[in-house]
Amino acid sequence: MRLKSKYNFKKFDLNVKNKFIVYGDNLEESTQIIKWLYDFNSDRMKFIGMEYASLSEYIYKYSINNEMYYFVAKAYYRNGKLPYDVRHVIKELDKPDAVIYSEDDEKVLMGFETTSTTMAGNATWQRTGRIINFLEMGIPFGFLAYFSKNDKSDTNVNKKPRIPGALFVLLFNLLSLKYHTPALVGFFEHPDKAQNRDALNPNDDWREAIFKYLLSLILKENGEEHLEKCYSNMKNYYFSSDKIKSTLSEFGSTTLDYMKDSNFSKNIIDDMKNKNNVPFYDKSKLLFDWTPKKITEKVHELFPNIKFYQISKNCKAGITFQTEELIDILNKNKKVYVEDNFKNIHAPTVVIPIKLTKLDNKTGNIVPTDDPYNGEIPAFANLYLQSFPNANVMLLLCDHTNKNEYNVEGAKGRKVYKSIDKYADVVADMDLNLFSRESEGSRIENKSKYENQFTTEDDVTSFFGTVLLNEGIVPSFINPPCGSWSDIHLYPTDKYYYYNRNDDRGDIAFFDPDDETYYFGESKKDYRTLALTMEEEYRKTMNLSQIVLNELDNKYQTRLFAIFKGNKDEAKKVLDNSKFDFVVTVDDTDEVTLEVVER
Repeated sequence: MRLKSKYNFKKFDLNVKNKFIVYGDNLEESTQIIKWLYDFNSDRMKFIGMEYASLSEYIYKYSINNEMYYFVAKAYYRNGKLPYDVRHVIKELDKPDAVIYSEDDEKVLMGFETTSTTMAGNATWQRTGRIINFLEMGIPFGFLAYFSKNDKSDTNVNKKPRIPGALFVLLFNLLSLKYHTPALVGFFEHPDKAQNRDALNPNDDWREAIFKYLLSLILKENGEEHLEKCYSNMKNYYFSSDKIKSTLSEFGSTTLDYMKDSNFSKNIIDDMKNKNNVPFYDKSKLLFDWTPKKITEKVHELFPNIKFYQISKNCKAGITFQTEELIDILNKNKKVYVEDNFKNIHAPTVVIPIKLTKLDNKTGNIVPTDDPYNGEIPAFANLYLQSFPNANVMLLLCDHTNKNEYNVEGAKGRKVYKSIDKYADVVADMDLNLFSRESEGSRIENKSKYENQFTTEDDVTSFFGTVLLNEGIVPSFINPPCGSWSDIHLYPTDKYYYYNRNDDRGDIAFFDPDDETYYFGESKKDYRTLALTMEEEYRKTMNLSQIVLNELDNKYQTRLFAIFKGNKDEAKKVLDNSKFDFVVTVDDTDEVTLEVVER
C-alpha cells in the first residue's frame, strides 16, 4: 500500500491575511469548491501546499499575483461560532452546500450548490430557497450540476439520462433581474460518457466562467467578461441551433424576447447594475392554460369560471388575474374577511400546489415532508413575482381535505414553514379551509448546533481523503458529499457503479495501482461508535468490495479497513475483535495525525 505508516502535521496558525473560508455542508463539499477554483484558474494561481488546523479545518495555500492567499475548508457545524453574515445567510430558508467568506473584509462573497442528483422531477426545485437567501442580500450564487445523469428512480428499461428542465434555467435569469444579483447555472458533463445525453457541446463546461468570476470577487477585479460568458451559456441553452424547437414548444414563439436579444448577456448585466427589473412576462405573454398534474379537474371544480394561466407548458404553479372573484369563493361560509390576507386584491394571484406529507414506501405510512416544497414555494413564487411583483401568493394543500384530517399546525416547526411564512399570503386545502401561514418556531435553532466543536464521521473520512490525494490516489468513492444517489468510479477502468437509494455502502473506496489492490473502508467518529456496530460495518464494507470486484470481473485483490478518531491501543482492539485487515486512526490533540495499524 502506498500510504505511509504514520503522518504528522503541525497545526497551522490561522492568523494570516488574505484568508478566505469556505463553509460547507460537509468538508468534502468545501474542499471541492476550493479545488474547482484552482482548476479553472490555474493560469493565475500557483499551488504552494496544504496545511491542517485540525481534523476539520484544511488550509490550501496559493500564490496569486505574487501574494500568498489562504483558503480554509470548514463545515457549518462543529467549527465554533459562525461569523454573523454567514449565520444569517444560511438560516433564512435553507443551507446551501458552500459559502465563500472573506475574513479580512468580514463579508460573504458567494454561495454554491453542487449536486450529483439527477436534475429531474422534485429534485430540480427543492434547493431553490438556498439560492434566494443570497440573492436577497446582494450576494451572487452558483448552482453546479450535470448536463445529464441517469435517474435511478426510473424503472424504464429503455431509460435515457435525464436533463434539467428549461424552466429551471430560466429561473436563474429571472432571479438575476429581480434581485439585481448574479444567479448563475454551471452545468458540466458527467465523467461517465454514458450519462451525457444533451450537452450543447462535448467540451462545454459552464463552471469555468463561474469560477473565473469568483476569483475576480476574491481579487476585487472587474469580472464582467466572465459574467457575460455565464449568461451567454444560459442563453444558448435555449437558442442554440438544436434547442430552438424545444424552446418554442415549451415557452411559445412570442416569449423570452428579453433573452432573444443579440446583446442579452451585456443587457442583463447592465440592468442588474442599474437595478432595472425588466419583466419577462405580461398577461399577453401567458399562452398556456394552467393544467396542474392530478388536480386540474379539482381546480376547475373549486374555482369555476376563473381563468388560470401558466408560464410554460411544464410549470407547476398557475396565475389568475381574477383575484376578486377568487376571494369571493374563498369567503363563502367564512367568519373572517379572507381579503384581509391578500396584499392587493387588484393584483393577480399565484397558486402553488404543495403537500405537507408523503407516503413512506418502506412502511406504507403517511409521514411529514419538507422537500421539495421548501424549495418549490420560493421557486414558483419568484417565477411569477419577477414579472408581477405585486402578485398575491396562495398555497393549495393537495393532501388535506375534511375527509383527510391531519394536524397542519404540527408542520410549523419544520423548515418548509420558513418558505410558507415568507411567501404565502393564503394557505387553503382542497375543501378551501384556511390555515395560518405564520410560524416563528421554524426559524429557531439551538446555538450548540453551530458553536460546539467536535469531530464527526465526515471529518474522519474527509481528512483521510485529503491524505490519499496528497499521495496521488484519487478515491473511487468518498461518502459525505454523495447523498442518496452515488457513483463509484471503478478505477482503473472508465466504468461506474451506481448506488441505489437503499443500497448498503461503505464510506471509502480507492484503488492503488502500485499493488493493484482495492481498499474499502468504514469510517466512524470514535472507537466507541465503531465498537457498537463492528460486525455490521464489516458486512457493509465486504458487500461493497464484492460489488466492485464483480463489476471488475474479480481481477483485483481487496483489503478492508476501519478508520476512526482514536489511538493505537483502540486500533488493536478492533483488529482483535473483527475481520478488518488493518485499522487507521486519526487525531488532532497536539498535532494532526494519521496512523496505519496492521495486524
